[in-house]
Amino acid sequence: MSTPDDGTSRPPVPAPGCTTCTGLAGQRETARARFDRSAETDANVLMRQHQRREHPEQPRATRRVFRYVPFTIVQDAMAEPEYATRCVSGDESECGAESGARSHPADVEEWQRKHTQDTRHTRYRRTFADYAVMEPPDGIAVRTSGAWASTPEG
Repeated sequence: MSTPDDGTSRPPVPAPGCTTCTGLAGQRETARARFDRSAETDANVLMRQHQRREHPEQPRATRRVFRYVPFTIVQDAMAEPEYATRCVSGDESECGAESGARSHPADVEEWQRKHTQDTRHTRYRRTFADYAVMEPPDGIAVRTSGAWASTPEG
């Protein structure tokens, strides 16, 4: 599970020249060496509180919020799927003969039948390839090619 980066997922860095920050960093390291995660977290919290009060000019991590959007993965209707096979029969090494990309699985099966008839090879590795499209749920605005678009309500 991922968490948003609000600056609390990483330990704070001591401000240069600050004895309080240096002391709290030392407490954190001592706790870490003792495997005392509670004391380590306490030192981080105290250092963040101190830095907010005493070092407001120090840059802070920005908050980012990631929201889950339940996209659906569908086959791209604009592109034809491809089917292929390669003969992997052979005693010492594979035959390696290939059907090439075909537009239908029946074409690949026919190639296999002919290759088996000619060579008596019976073992093949079949592959299937297609293009997929991520579709957002209805009514959700998504960014496509730099522009925001909203899907129609269903």
